[in-house]
Amino acid sequence: MKRSVTVAVAGVTAALSVLLLALGSVIWVLAYIMPLLCGILMIMIYQSAGAKTAWLVFAAVSVLSLILLNDKESVLLYVLFFGYYPPVRERIDRLRSPFLRGVLKLLLFNAGVVATELLCTYVLGVPFELFLGKWSAPVLLLAANLIFVIYERLLRLLTLLYVKKYKPRIDKYFK
Repeated sequence: MKRSVTVAVAGVTAALSVLLLALGSVIWVLAYIMPLLCGILMIMIYQSAGAKTAWLVFAAVSVLSLILLNDKESVLLYVLFFGYYPPVRERIDRLRSPFLRGVLKLLLFNAGVVATELLCTYVLGVPFELFLGKWSAPVLLLAANLIFVIYERLLRLLTLLYVKKYKPRIDKYFK
């Protein structure tokens, strides 16, 4: 891609990501869905513009979202996992052992989720055991891991779809 086109696409993607995270902070149910969608947007940037641009978009969205948005849990989910996962996932997928790839991905995800909840509870003062009492942590972690497995499969399929079908079409407009 040309440098100016890369900058423009990265800027629009960053703005769209901040907008989606803002929508997630307004509508409570979307607070957990929007970081996932922003992570999916990172596939396009990573595949079309490269890793350096993807990391710059991630940094811009993270800083802007932390400054502008009031729902920090949604932003922290993006910052601590979903924003940087697509570029990191490409590196993890280069490992030969499928077991090691799966374990690494789950460890990375669980570290992000636990860090998000700890920051929300102890720094932001969000009551963690509000809904399920003492079972909140195990139920949340189990549900989050099930969603992550589905998300990982979806990400694999969307990456394949983008690379095979849309990337050649998009790249010819940007040359």
